[in-house]
Amino acid sequence: MYNATIPDNEPMRLATLHASQLLNLRGGEQYQRLTRLGRRLLQMPVCLLNLVDAEYVRVLAGQGVDLTEFSRSSSFCGHTILGEDALVIQDTRHHPYFFDNPLVVGPAGVRSYIGMPIRAFNGCKIATLCLMDKVPREVAADDLAALRDLALLTEQELAAGQLAIIDDLTGLVNRRGFETMARLLLNSSERQSLPAVLLYFDLDDFSTLNRHYGEAEGDRMLMRFSRLLRQTFRGSDVLGRLSDNSFAVLVANSSAQQAEMVVDRMRQSALTLQQQEGWPGPLQFSVAAVHYSPAQGPSLEHLLSRADHLLYKRQQGSRLC
Repeated sequence: MYNATIPDNEPMRLATLHASQLLNLRGGEQYQRLTRLGRRLLQMPVCLLNLVDAEYVRVLAGQGVDLTEFSRSSSFCGHTILGEDALVIQDTRHHPYFFDNPLVVGPAGVRSYIGMPIRAFNGCKIATLCLMDKVPREVAADDLAALRDLALLTEQELAAGQLAIIDDLTGLVNRRGFETMARLLLNSSERQSLPAVLLYFDLDDFSTLNRHYGEAEGDRMLMRFSRLLRQTFRGSDVLGRLSDNSFAVLVANSSAQQAEMVVDRMRQSALTLQQQEGWPGPLQFSVAAVHYSPAQGPSLEHLLSRADHLLYKRQQGSRLC
């Protein structure tokens, strides 16, 4: 049996899944409706909406089989989340990866599988929508188109359940979402003995910008800064808007020096975008950096408090150390 590899962004993927609170749900009608629709559209007896956790695949909703969870190592879903599009296996017994899989040779007797990765708001693939049958299946183009459409509906349904951790204006996670995801990422860094850096940002003279240009322009500046964060940092980093004009980024597996270089590039990008897009004023910001060492293991609360203090000193004209 060929086990799926672990995605490069696994710590962030798991942090996103756990922050979503979906693992605490089971069988909500809005999710069951999607699996009923999937079974009807593709005329396959089993349709599951699965959450891919670290060790197990948890069934959020399903039709045609009575399962609540199963091992990720032997699952088709572990392979599905590695791709960008549908994983199609028309006959498992003639597939080099799955011919001896327990789900194929065991009581489940899976002979065909079609699965789509399901993405969270930040692009992380936290789930799969899949269909299975006990006989080989030829998959038509219309079937794949229907599955892609249904996967999009599923992502929209899951996103609706994640609104509690999303900032409405910027689309970044809010303070609650940031703290949840950052703690999970720090736990992963500690287990793997990897460093991290917390960057704490404030937009300079934001109240002055609002007075001179109006709150609508202030909102546009917040959205520009959010876009700049997304363009600058990796998908494995946690980005959040903590308050009105304060943002934070937890940069995984990074030294303070590396993070400072990224911030320098970010400043240059802001100047370039201002010239290209004709912003009414410059996007200026202050930033404090706090290094996380797994050996010392400071809490997220300590890192945020330290960063806030350093940022205050910087804004008062003191040297950031």
